[in-house]
Amino acid sequence: MDYLGKTMTMRSNLGWSLLGGMALALSGCATPPAPAPLPPIIQAPPPPPPTMPAGGYIGMKSATKRADGKYVTPNLDNTDQAAVWHLRNALNVAALGCDQAGGGVLEHYNAWLRTRAAVIDRYYQAYIREWQAPGWWDWQRVYDDNQTRIYNFYAQPAMRAAFCAVAREEVAQVGQVADDDLPTFARAALLRLDRPFVEFYAAYDAWRDYYQPAPPLVVPPPVVQASEIPVVVPPPVAQASEIPVVVPPPVVQASEIPVAATPPAAAETLSENDPVAADSETPPTLAPAGAPIPAPPSPL
Repeated sequence: MDYLGKTMTMRSNLGWSLLGGMALALSGCATPPAPAPLPPIIQAPPPPPPTMPAGGYIGMKSATKRADGKYVTPNLDNTDQAAVWHLRNALNVAALGCDQAGGGVLEHYNAWLRTRAAVIDRYYQAYIREWQAPGWWDWQRVYDDNQTRIYNFYAQPAMRAAFCAVAREEVAQVGQVADDDLPTFARAALLRLDRPFVEFYAAYDAWRDYYQPAPPLVVPPPVVQASEIPVVVPPPVAQASEIPVVVPPPVVQASEIPVAATPPAAAETLSENDPVAADSETPPTLAPAGAPIPAPPSPL
């Protein structure tokens, strides 16, 4: 390549280099594109407010909760014999009250009583001995009250449909449980039979606490210490020596009262020769002060 060609090539390369540098410079001065807008944050909708469970009503009394969060039912902390007899009570309520809620309980319940009467009675007698053991003189009354509470618990109308659905399943199985396994089955069955009631209480409490929150805690005012109470000092009581004594005026004694002398009365002339005084009696004389008064003469 001759000199002219080399020169042209160098100039071409230099021109491209200058163009590239200018492009880089211009790109550095250019405004960067705005970042793409972030998608809007969509807040999750609040959960719907709790609803009153079917059969509930305002002011309804709910079950008490224990410290461990469990609702109090008749079947907490039962002994083996208590569990068997409480299961018998629950199924008895179902046999009497579930005819209008699907039925299917009475036949299985009566069959269980007929075929397992001896074992049921054995657990019942042990259960009665538990009530008699403390030596209460009125144990029978307390026992009867407890049985009434169990029947009333399972007879609550608001939970009847759900309770009867569970009772149909339990009564169909209880007749096939071995005698020695009956307490274990009874404990598990009672938890399942209690579930409709526990779920109802939880739903009702959620509704009540949402719409009727508990009143705020009232903090009592601070107690004023005795030293901070202002003491009112009574005014000084006047002493007897400071009270002015009013001296009464002296009493005038009778002997000190001056007595005016009575002038003699003028005499009346009865006759020419015998003058007679008009008042022949001597005027009474005042007794001196303190002198005894003579007693009047006694009548004849």
